[in-house]
Amino acid sequence: MTGILIVYASRDGHTRQICERMRQRLEADDVSMRLVPIDQAKDLDPSAFDAVAVGGSVVYGKHDPRLGRFIEDEADHFRQTPLAFFSVNLIARKAEKRSIEGNVYVRKFLDNLSVEPAHVEIIAGHLDYPSYGFFDRIMIQLTMKFTEGPTDRNTVIDYTDYEQVDRFADRLRDMARESADDR
Repeated sequence: MTGILIVYASRDGHTRQICERMRQRLEADDVSMRLVPIDQAKDLDPSAFDAVAVGGSVVYGKHDPRLGRFIEDEADHFRQTPLAFFSVNLIARKAEKRSIEGNVYVRKFLDNLSVEPAHVEIIAGHLDYPSYGFFDRIMIQLTMKFTEGPTDRNTVIDYTDYEQVDRFADRLRDMARESADDR
């Protein structure tokens, strides 16, 4: 097996932490994989892998635009190599926001792609008011107020379901094995 490529964008480090968790899960299962930040992904050939996951966090209602550009630039490869997309966002702390239908950020992102991912995973993020700058904290507090979340500036909550992250890593492993078998 050639393995799995995971390309990610992380602003505050939590998405990278989630990707590291996936790496540990996959490597424990003897799956070859490569974890690459989006700014180092432009020279990679996704077709050299059995499956590719691309994802990142939502900041101010949007995913990092480099994620969409990477997928579009490699769209021909993703018609042959299985693609999974994952989104890490705070609104996904509510179960109904962990579906494509319930998550406007993910729907908007996917609507702008010419290729449809074989799998989409929506993962709840991490809230850490003390680590945010003034502007970011105010903007996140406003969002939380509208979505009935915590607004106390001392709040730190990791909403991520790490069992979900493990299941997603398992799904990537299975996608890669099926793809390798089809080659």
